[in-house]
Amino acid sequence: MIKLLVDSSADCPDFVINDELVSILPLCINFGEKEYIDRVTITPTEFFQKLTEEKTAPKTSQVTPATFLEVFKRELAGGDQLVCLLIASAASGTFQSAVVAKNELDSDDILLIDSNMLCLGEAYLAIKILEWIKAGKNLTEIADLAKPYTENKIQHLFTVDTMEYLKRGGRITGAKAFMAELLNIKPVLTVENGLTKPIGKLRGRKKVIPYYIKYIQEEMDWQQTDFILIGHTVDPDFAKELEEKIREEVKWEKPIHIAEIGPTIGTHCGPGVLAVFYVKK
Repeated sequence: MIKLLVDSSADCPDFVINDELVSILPLCINFGEKEYIDRVTITPTEFFQKLTEEKTAPKTSQVTPATFLEVFKRELAGGDQLVCLLIASAASGTFQSAVVAKNELDSDDILLIDSNMLCLGEAYLAIKILEWIKAGKNLTEIADLAKPYTENKIQHLFTVDTMEYLKRGGRITGAKAFMAELLNIKPVLTVENGLTKPIGKLRGRKKVIPYYIKYIQEEMDWQQTDFILIGHTVDPDFAKELEEKIREEVKWEKPIHIAEIGPTIGTHCGPGVLAVFYVKK
């Protein structure tokens, strides 16, 4: 049997998390000296509550080689094989830790995949891998099928509701944050090669969903996109509104899965994020 190991930064939908073939490897978040385990000792809702109360930005920490070694041994103990899908190596040292652990075990029963993605982009590939496992694909076949998805094939569209957390994390200056808040500017971000980059600016939140709909209509690969993922940070109503608009205006009849974005992305973006993920042309 092949099992799937995914790190918690992927923010996978519940049906993935609860699948018997899937294990989630939690990342850690530190508020000062206090450490929390993502979705184990702190929920996304609790995290964002704490984020708004704290003055200083929390820090996320990568998974260590020792932790990977322990997890790999446990997952392989029953004679199973393992696909390990991880956050982009450009954004975190977690993948390199997994490489160190795999080399120490010297096992051909572990397939490591650098997703080259963040958040639900990684989750998109996790869902596909789960489908391939259930279809009876072997590790070599899964590696070949996954490769195109890791080459910027999955669109990540993000908007943030406030610049405060980008400022706290040092991603923009205080002056830029102030002007953006003053003008009610909502930046639109995407992910390329595991790193975020701005692609647009919107005046006001009401323009976010129309902007997404236009992007989806123009660049989504209808044949390759089997489902659409929507992510949000403690704003399920906004996510539901986007889902309804996709159904109405894009005339989309395939599945749409909504998931709550957790601390890894949330640390930098804060509450009020809306994101959508699909396969690009």
